[in-house]
Amino acid sequence: MNQLMFMMLGSVEDPAPKARYIPKDGWEHFSVVALDWAVLAGVVAIIVAIVMCLWRLVRGPTLVDRGIASDTIAIQVVALVILLTIVSRSLALFDAVLIVSILGFAGTVAFAQFIGRRGAAD
Repeated sequence: MNQLMFMMLGSVEDPAPKARYIPKDGWEHFSVVALDWAVLAGVVAIIVAIVMCLWRLVRGPTLVDRGIASDTIAIQVVALVILLTIVSRSLALFDAVLIVSILGFAGTVAFAQFIGRRGAAD
């Protein structure tokens, strides 16, 4: 992606990638730190939510509760990968987001088909 961007801009040389963004003044430093703390809070909240959904997946009184919990876990994993993409400051994990989203959708459709056929047999 970077090479394509530099080719479009006419630059031949690709500058060395920097490990982290270094802010120039106090407000930029505050925004970087605030973003890091907000992402950390989001990661903690999503992990707590995943644990609660895993509990519902194991304990759920009905099959529908288990299906909704598994679908919710797939959505939470997508959110977690997006937050990790923000932390890493790289677009490399967006492919993983697409794959997890497609698998979550396919799992939900398969589960709905299973419940539909089970209900028709009764």
